[in-house]
Amino acid sequence: MAGWITLLAVFLSSTVCCANSDMISTVSNITRLSSAWVRPVKDWSSPLSLYLDLHVLKILDVNEKEETVKLHIRLSQRWRDEFVSWDPSWYGGLPNFTVPTSRLWTPDITIKEAIAIHRQYSEGYVCVEWTGWVNRVEDIVLTLHCDLAMLLFPFDQQKCNITLYPQLHTEQDVILYVDTRGRSEFDRKGHGEWDLMEVKVYTYSLKQYSQLSFQVELGRYSLFYVLNLMVPSLMVMLIDVAAFAVPVNCAERIPFKVTLLFGYTVFLVLITDILPPFRDTTPVLGVYLVVCLILLCVSMGESVLLLTLGQPDSHTHSTPLEKIIQRVSPQLLKTDGPSEHLRAYRRHVNRGLKRSFALRHGREGPGLCGRGCVIDRLKEELEDVSEELRKLNRVNAQRSSRLHLMEALDRFCFKLYISTLAVFALSLTLLWTLNR
Repeated sequence: MAGWITLLAVFLSSTVCCANSDMISTVSNITRLSSAWVRPVKDWSSPLSLYLDLHVLKILDVNEKEETVKLHIRLSQRWRDEFVSWDPSWYGGLPNFTVPTSRLWTPDITIKEAIAIHRQYSEGYVCVEWTGWVNRVEDIVLTLHCDLAMLLFPFDQQKCNITLYPQLHTEQDVILYVDTRGRSEFDRKGHGEWDLMEVKVYTYSLKQYSQLSFQVELGRYSLFYVLNLMVPSLMVMLIDVAAFAVPVNCAERIPFKVTLLFGYTVFLVLITDILPPFRDTTPVLGVYLVVCLILLCVSMGESVLLLTLGQPDSHTHSTPLEKIIQRVSPQLLKTDGPSEHLRAYRRHVNRGLKRSFALRHGREGPGLCGRGCVIDRLKEELEDVSEELRKLNRVNAQRSSRLHLMEALDRFCFKLYISTLAVFALSLTLLWTLNR
């Protein structure tokens, strides 16, 4: 029994060995006229047609600081070897076979924008069909340089070129074409932070070299930046707008706006790592954050300025704001004018003269004041009381006029502030929408 098993094993091994040797001899016989060092064309003056296709498998990384894009791509190449063709019926119905790239001629295709190229296999394989067409497929991790336009960040779309061309062969040797036969649709599903929008193909010639350029358009997912940068800034601006409802003469208005400005400044310091670096063009989002900070500073400055200009002087009892308004437009202020102050001053001087005259003639000495003197004194006291009441009424009227003036200017600043915010928001929206 053991002898039969040994005999069967020897028979099977010899059969496989013979089949293997037959395949080797078949491939060697088919490829005997082809060379790995010479273009596979019978007429050396005719160019070889090379068909290329590129498929983006994954967007691995986009480095805004170094302006590099890392992609996982699949590069397909197809050309016809005029020295390799056979009739499948002569070789047992063999339609195709696979050999290492070192056995046949392969094109020296390179990528102009490439910084680093990492191939999955150091030595690939090619599939040879009975018609003479040779197919080569490579999976490549490609790091390429791309000029990133950061103006519309975070609603930006980047366009990167992948230019393929033969490194040594000119147009007289190799001409590149797009392989439309096996071209497949690109994968539109998400690639991390980026989305593959479109892949365009351009064929052109430059300096006697045939070139094929694939333009890869990438779109950024902006929801993360909207929720973490734009929405908090918008909420801070809405709170600042609501702060205008606090009375302009309230002591809590300025500390509230200072706290709001300080909190927004800390927020900007914390998000510096989220914002991408930029060199030539400031992103619109950066302009948005800076303008919000400037508007908060202007709002706080407006409150401080109004409160400072509304404080009355201890000598003239008039505010700098009233002096400015009187010079610009005197009809806006309703004051008692200098006549009221002059009449009050004259009354005070007359009472002083009367008392001095009475003391000089002894009319107000002890025991000399009669009924008429008492009435005069009561009259003078009533005049003093009425004068003080007039002063209080005048001060209250001035304070009320001053407050109305400050509120009017505050309402004007509020309308101007709202208009500026609306114009700024509309400009950003149009800029982001029209350039997408």
